[in-house]
Amino acid sequence: MSRNLWLTLGATVGVGGAVFLAGRRASAASPGASSGTAGNLPPIELAPLPRATDVSGDLQKNWGDTPLDLRPLFELMAEVSKIPGTGRLFATFAYRESQFVTTAQNGNATGEQDERDSSRAAYRNQKDQNPPLKYGEQAAEFGSGGLFGLLAPYFLWTGVPEVGKRAPLLQAPPELVFQPRAAAFGAVVYMQRLLTRYRIDDHADLKAGWASPSLLKGDRGSEKYHEVRARFLDDAKALGIDLTDTSTIPEKLDASAWPGVPAVFKALVGALPKELT
Repeated sequence: MSRNLWLTLGATVGVGGAVFLAGRRASAASPGASSGTAGNLPPIELAPLPRATDVSGDLQKNWGDTPLDLRPLFELMAEVSKIPGTGRLFATFAYRESQFVTTAQNGNATGEQDERDSSRAAYRNQKDQNPPLKYGEQAAEFGSGGLFGLLAPYFLWTGVPEVGKRAPLLQAPPELVFQPRAAAFGAVVYMQRLLTRYRIDDHADLKAGWASPSLLKGDRGSEKYHEVRARFLDDAKALGIDLTDTSTIPEKLDASAWPGVPAVFKALVGALPKELT
């Protein structure tokens, strides 16, 4: 998986690693520190998952088998980012990346490249070009995880291309990705960057970019490009989301009303505990 274009894109999301889990979990509370990074910190507690009353969009039509408790989060992501129609796409991405388990962590059980190799390379290649991460070495050893399979160093650097040293996650441990609202923040920032920096012909192109930005450039049309697109279309069908339903997912997504990283962070995450800022 190519990760070398993050400076252009912002937070990058991994694709399809193996997920170590013991059943679906949708919670706002972090589990114990799986990589030992936050053992000296109190449990990270963000706001609870949003409820149906927190969003204005429809939570019944064209959601397929998306868990009821996560639908308001995916819809809130679309509403906060002002990119209509993305909620159901985020649900389809999460179906592949985590099977809707908020504490999923990706490794190499599928025989593909170990996600920890990717996180190590990401940190090594980008640490001198970005603001320092308080838990950088731990992020390098973390791999990827959370609802959307976010690669730890890029997740913690979310927002740097737009706001530099004011990016909100620089002092946080990688386990923050297990918080649904924090993972949602990383995902919407990446979605906006894909839509504004790359040629996106259809919704399957977004999943190709989710796997690797190179699939939208020099590797467009490659075997891997077609493989990722086909898998995304199969995922949507399996989940029961109709990607052609333009009443819920516009044919062409529009990120022109993006309100900016600070506003999106405030609306989705609110504020981190003071020891993480």
